[in-house]
Amino acid sequence: MFKQSLYTIFIEDNRWLLLLQGLWATVVITLLSLAFGTLLGGCVYFATRNRRHWLRNVAKWYRVIVRGTPLMVLLLLFYYVVLRGSGGIWAAIIAFSLNFSNFACSIIQSSIDSVGRGQIEAGRALGLNRIQILRYIIAPQALRNALPAYKFQAVSLVKGTSVVGYVAIVDLAQATEAIRTGTGMSLLPLVVVTAIYFMLAWMLNKLLDTLVKSASQI
Repeated sequence: MFKQSLYTIFIEDNRWLLLLQGLWATVVITLLSLAFGTLLGGCVYFATRNRRHWLRNVAKWYRVIVRGTPLMVLLLLFYYVVLRGSGGIWAAIIAFSLNFSNFACSIIQSSIDSVGRGQIEAGRALGLNRIQILRYIIAPQALRNALPAYKFQAVSLVKGTSVVGYVAIVDLAQATEAIRTGTGMSLLPLVVVTAIYFMLAWMLNKLLDTLVKSASQI
C-alpha cells in the first residue's frame, strides 16, 4: 500500500522531477543568498565602523530600512518592479541576500565585540599589527562566537525560501503543492517535503561547522 502510494504520487507522470526542480531552486537560492548576504553584512558592519560620518549614516539607514521592510515586500519589489517579472530566481536571491545581510551584520558585530578589549591591547603590546590582531586574536574567537546564531539564521533562511512561489519559482514548497493538487493526496507529499527540508537544514549545519573549523586552522 505504501509503495503503491509512493509510485502513484511521485513516479507516475514523473512528478519526482517537480521535487528535483524545487530542490535545485531552494538550494541555489539558499547558498547564494547566504554568500551574498554574509558578504554584504560584513561590508555594512565595517561601514558602521568607518571614520567617515556619511558612510556610517548610510550603513545605519540601510539597516533601519532593511530591518523594517518585510521579506515578502522585498521579494515582490525586485520581481515586479526592479526586474519586471523577468528573473524570479535572481529577484529571490537579491531579496533574501538583503534580508539576511541585516542578520549577518548584527552577528558579526556581536561576535567581534565579544572579544575582550584586553586581548587586543595585549596583541598590540606584543607588536602585532592590525591584520595580525584580526587574524590571530579576533577572527578565531569571533567565528566560534558567531556560529550558533549564524546557523540559526541560515536554517531560518532555508525555511523562508518557501515563499518564493509567489514570484513564479517552483521551489520545494511549490512543487509539493503541485503534486498535492495533481494527486489529491496531502499527507505523503507533505511528509516527504518535511524530510527534505530537515535534511537540507542538517547538511547546512554540517557544512557551516566544517567551514568554520577549516577557517580556524588557516
